[in-house]
Amino acid sequence: MYTEAQQRTLVEECHKWIDELVAYREKINKLKSELYYFAPGKTDHDVLLNIEHFHNQFHIQLINIHDLKHEIRSHLKEAERHPTFGHRIPHHYVHEKLETLENDINKLEEEFHAFVQK
Repeated sequence: MYTEAQQRTLVEECHKWIDELVAYREKINKLKSELYYFAPGKTDHDVLLNIEHFHNQFHIQLINIHDLKHEIRSHLKEAERHPTFGHRIPHHYVHEKLETLENDINKLEEEFHAFVQK
């Protein structure tokens, strides 16, 4: 059974996660802009392959962000619909997915910046 304070904490944390995902979406869009600025005039085959790779990865991460944001909103609706039900375990799994996505995006950003600074 969930207490009112636990429920409020869960809801607040979900809203914080959604805000974080919005910030990550903005970061990915900024990286895409950097890629579009970097790409013109490049002719080396390996460079072109990396440009395509990063373009694809940015697109994939935007989809991942969208999907996770949708999952968090569904989790939040369920928690609001059934406030006394224990949502700790699903909440934990959503948090793990968020951490994994954050790590993936940060690693992608590092790899991208290493590539464009070569």
